[in-house]
Amino acid sequence: MPKNISKNYSLQKNIWRTLVLYWQIDRFALIGYIVLIALQVTSSILTIYFGSRIIGQLTLVFQSKPVSSGHVYILLAASTIAVLGERFSWRWISFIERRAWIKWYVRMTVDFNSAVSSLDMEQHDDFELKKKIQKVSQEYQYTPQNFANYILQCLHSVARLISSLVIVFTFAPWLILVMAASLIPGFYAEKRFSQLKWNLWDEKGDKPLLAQKTTRFLEDKYSLQETKILGTRKYLLNFLKGLHVDFYNRQLKHLKGTQSKAFLGITTEVAVAGGVTLWLITKVLNHTLSLANYSFYSGIILQFGSSLSLIANSLNFIYDNNEYMKDLYLLVDTNPKIVSPENAIKIPSDTKPTIRFNNVSFAYPGSKKPSIKDISFTINPGDSIAFVGENGAGKTTIIKLLLRFYDVTSGEVLVNGTNIKDLDLNSYYAHVGVLFQYFNDYPFSVRDNIALGKIDEFNNDNKIHKAAETANAASFIKKYPKGFEQVLEPGFKDGIEPSGGQWQRIALARVLFRDADILILDEPTAAVDAKSEYEIFKTLESHSKERSTIIISHRFSTVRRAKQIFVIEEGEIIEKGNHTELMQNEKGLYKEMFEKQASGYK
Repeated sequence: MPKNISKNYSLQKNIWRTLVLYWQIDRFALIGYIVLIALQVTSSILTIYFGSRIIGQLTLVFQSKPVSSGHVYILLAASTIAVLGERFSWRWISFIERRAWIKWYVRMTVDFNSAVSSLDMEQHDDFELKKKIQKVSQEYQYTPQNFANYILQCLHSVARLISSLVIVFTFAPWLILVMAASLIPGFYAEKRFSQLKWNLWDEKGDKPLLAQKTTRFLEDKYSLQETKILGTRKYLLNFLKGLHVDFYNRQLKHLKGTQSKAFLGITTEVAVAGGVTLWLITKVLNHTLSLANYSFYSGIILQFGSSLSLIANSLNFIYDNNEYMKDLYLLVDTNPKIVSPENAIKIPSDTKPTIRFNNVSFAYPGSKKPSIKDISFTINPGDSIAFVGENGAGKTTIIKLLLRFYDVTSGEVLVNGTNIKDLDLNSYYAHVGVLFQYFNDYPFSVRDNIALGKIDEFNNDNKIHKAAETANAASFIKKYPKGFEQVLEPGFKDGIEPSGGQWQRIALARVLFRDADILILDEPTAAVDAKSEYEIFKTLESHSKERSTIIISHRFSTVRRAKQIFVIEEGEIIEKGNHTELMQNEKGLYKEMFEKQASGYK
């Protein structure tokens, strides 16, 4: 990690940032926690004090000295109240932590997913950032609050330490240094182990991400279909186990390497505590310390020692979790690179965009080979165009550049004569509707799945039904038990699972509901039959007369409808024209691909 990043996410800054975050999430819980810390510390000291005074009064009985029973009862009542205060404060601290956990869970779930979903496509391709996302995704729901709790627990221990420190200092100042020094070996051992444990994430390369990807083939229902048929379940389980065993074995190796230091730390702490106790007992035997004061000072020294130990442990946990918080805060603070500039140019809602690719070339980050080479074309309002070519030719890359998911390497993409980099992206996207090959299948009702196409008109049921009709989806939707209110998730009560073709038409309805000026369809009929494909495009043609339609498809029955077809090969446009014109080129790639596909139907 670069030095400037380490400074930005230092332990001190992360502690302060987390406390500010706690204040934002639940300020009353934070205030309550601090008040209860004060109550607990005060009650703890009073419990020890009143308990020692009771012992002092009782020893007078064995010395045949007069004892005031009333005084003893008052001390007992005071001790009981102090114990109640101590128990009460511990109980309510636990309650506050549980209460705050709910709010922390919600806040961190939203913050994490907000951060990840705001990243650019290029950032999602970044290896180091993907590792951080993988690492953070496993613990973001509970580690941040644990980090906050450890900070507060450390503050609690510091408060207990200070209260006992004053008393120990007046009694035996040298004990402070002796007991503090006894904790150093154990603290160092824990700190070393924490550092080694988190460093494994940087050492392991692809393995954390590989484990996550492998898990999908054992959990996802559709992936399991192939897993079961091929009989790869046991292989994948063993492979996954091997990845995790390797990870934890390396942790165990580091753990064993710190054990000798940990044992030294424990031995030192116990030896010092035993020595202090022996010293106090010797003073009692020499009649230089009363039994009451022995009880009080031993209790205070015990609290002092335990406070030091708890501070050391809390600091270890804080240090441990800070290695995680660095990546969490770095991820939350990572801003997308592709954003609308200041004073960005907005595309008016009543303006239909004209798109121009002007000598555009593009290579994906980390790749030396360009995916797009010096491409130029224009899409006017109302145009119907298609991109065809073999897999990997660059068709989908053109769409990604058109949508500014990536910035071009050279050349420019112009929208109404303005460089796409100078546009307000939200105003541009308002003119665009896209059906991706891998579309989202939301576990919501049919109407909500369609309505998500345009949030501003989410409650426009008439338009939702019209979009379903246009997408040739209304006929089967009406047959669902609950029609448009049918939940599309078989895991839910009364939920169902549409077929692949039905899902694709519902997704198409979502795009049509958007009523955009530019309609982009990436394999729009891959999962539907020939009859449905014909009906869909028949309605799309009437729907898209005043709209630009861009189609990527391997089905030439779909592509041939376009008025202009661009044939892409190795990132270059090698042919263009309508279907009739392209079929006249005897040596053309389009004619070759069309005839190969057509021969399959003979």
